[in-house]
Amino acid sequence: MRFLVTTEVFETIHKEEDLKRQAELITSQIKTIMNSGKLVNGGQFGDRRGHFFVIDVANELELLELLGRNILDSCKVESHPIVSFEDLFAFFERHPP
Repeated sequence: MRFLVTTEVFETIHKEEDLKRQAELITSQIKTIMNSGKLVNGGQFGDRRGHFFVIDVANELELLELLGRNILDSCKVESHPIVSFEDLFAFFERHPP
């Protein structure tokens, strides 16, 4: 099951020492996600302190484990299950209006 996950660093994290620690934790967790073999695509937003991931996992618990406390404790996180266009079109064919 593929999920689109977006993160945005909490606005309360703004002191220099907090930013440094948060960056270390996030970097560590992103490397864990990248090395998991579950990351389809991902990157940094260019207009804000946040990231996006397309992650292919077996279930929601696996997604939670991949994000880990490093991300969950320092970012607002949204996740959305996603369906490919091919699967969407096949759905429309099986279920016409």
